[in-house]
Amino acid sequence: MTLSGAAAALGADDPGTRALQQNQLQRQQQQDALQLRMQQQQGSVQNPHVNVRQQQAIRQLETDQQLRQQELHYRQGIEPVSAQPSEGEDTRRAKAQMDLQKAQQQSQQQLRRFESELEAKPGVTMDVPR
Repeated sequence: MTLSGAAAALGADDPGTRALQQNQLQRQQQQDALQLRMQQQQGSVQNPHVNVRQQQAIRQLETDQQLRQQELHYRQGIEPVSAQPSEGEDTRRAKAQMDLQKAQQQSQQQLRRFESELEAKPGVTMDVPR
């Protein structure tokens, strides 16, 4: 993901605000990636005695999930700007904050779907605290 794309997506005109918003989005995405890895690791720890075929299927699912998460993060960085230059600064900031919240909601929904996918795998049980 390009950070300049994230800044444009957040609609900031001020370089300081733009940098802050880039950092917020990047930090949220890093937290999402960490949470996904923790979910996946917990599944491995809770199910140490799955057979080789199940391990391969789980690893493939985990890899697919990581790729889908990266794709979501990329899309979040290049989504069209909801704030318009003709709008006032307060409106642009409010819209930028709404864009960030939307990205957070999308990420959390995706993580819940990933958790459900892992639970649906035979021999895998997950209980991840939120």
